[in-house]
Amino acid sequence: MADRKATPAKYDVAKVEAVMLEVVAELHPEHLSTGGLLVKVVADPEDSREIETGIRAIQGLRDAGLFAHRSDERVEPTPAAIRAVTLLT
Repeated sequence: MADRKATPAKYDVAKVEAVMLEVVAELHPEHLSTGGLLVKVVADPEDSREIETGIRAIQGLRDAGLFAHRSDERVEPTPAAIRAVTLLT
């Protein structure tokens, strides 16, 4: 098992998920596309590993029920996500 402390934050899916969740909740009810969210969160758009981490983070948040599963590219927080962010901030 990889040591999470050795992984830079921009490649740590859990840390990127936390940032994305906060960004999407703060922008709600405005919804970003997947690409729009990546632009806001990814520091280096030329870093394919960082982009892949961002994509994995979005999918992880969808799988956890914090981002709605949509047929289009919009990233939308679920009511549970909005409530969780409200409680934690």
